[in-house]
Amino acid sequence: MKKFKESFSLVGNDAMVLGGKFLHLRCCAHIINLIAKDGLHDLKDNVEAIRNGVQYVRASSKRLEAFEQKVESGKMTRGSLSLDCKTRWNSTYLMLTRALKFRLAFDRMEAEDKLYNDYFCETVEGKKRIGPPSKDNWDEIERLVRFLVIFYNSTLVVSASSTVSSYKCYNEIVTIERNLLALSTNSDLKLSLKAEAMRDKFNKYWDGSKKLNKMLIIVSVFDLRNKMKFASLCFDILYGKDNAKSKELTKAVKEVLENLFDEYNASSSSQSQTASSSQSGQESQGDLYQKMDFESDIEYQRVDTMYNKLVNENCFQDASSELELYLKEKVETPKANQLGIKFDVLGWWRINSPKYPILASIAKDQMLAEIELQDSLEKEFESLCKL
Repeated sequence: MKKFKESFSLVGNDAMVLGGKFLHLRCCAHIINLIAKDGLHDLKDNVEAIRNGVQYVRASSKRLEAFEQKVESGKMTRGSLSLDCKTRWNSTYLMLTRALKFRLAFDRMEAEDKLYNDYFCETVEGKKRIGPPSKDNWDEIERLVRFLVIFYNSTLVVSASSTVSSYKCYNEIVTIERNLLALSTNSDLKLSLKAEAMRDKFNKYWDGSKKLNKMLIIVSVFDLRNKMKFASLCFDILYGKDNAKSKELTKAVKEVLENLFDEYNASSSSQSQTASSSQSGQESQGDLYQKMDFESDIEYQRVDTMYNKLVNENCFQDASSELELYLKEKVETPKANQLGIKFDVLGWWRINSPKYPILASIAKDQMLAEIELQDSLEKEFESLCKL
């Protein structure tokens, strides 16, 4: 990243937004994945015991039939057991949550099914197969699932590949930290220790909002249902209302937002001036024709031309007005949410771009960048597969 910034800065002073200060953005899905995998790794024997139990049941139709009999006799709700892919923690989460619902059936298999018990006496690569799942195994997994549900739901949000999700990331990050903080003070000692360990991993990458790329907060402001009110609420949740840290972060985010707006505004202004110069050149040529027609030295000027020139010179004079107008207006409460229809944030900016031309340009760049990156990564992956 350092080499890239050095090389790309040679293109020009405006080659990178805000000088590339916020160019390095950690992948939210990857960090969530690392934290969740850490939790699973610490309890790998407990997970393996349940995985082996599920694997036994799914190995043949006769075993599955015997298991279903235990489910029916125990008056449990019928359902299927899923076997996970070891390299995908979210599939392990789904396997564990499903297995927990049939905990009683597994206990009855251990008490009544000799073949089930013999299966766990077998050796795999010289080691006895772990299991059958004990009470301690189930209790530890139950604690773990209470954590993993937080990460699982957040992963579904930030891993979307066909829709824009960057403006939702900060909400997921704060949700994770908020829940880890609450669980770390839980009366269950084992639960609180596990939460503390996972929070340490979380802080390694994000540490609240200190190590977080502020562009993730900025892009949440471009969700018209949130604006700065949502960001301010998040700061209050993490650090306390009217806390010095909360105020400092609010100020820092507003400063970055203003700098970003000023940069886009300057770029738009220079383009407008270029177009204006071209237009004024044509107008002066028209004035020359008028003078030639009248055979007079008196310069011919149109009032509408003078007005257009005045507008072009002064339309960007108050650089903060558009940003201030957006932030001061009430947040949107779309009826689409009540009907179960997903709200199209990017579509709103497209429709309202005449009212907020600079902000719409920033919103488009920030939100579409992730999809363009995903497309390029997919193409690169396809080319590597061909090789």
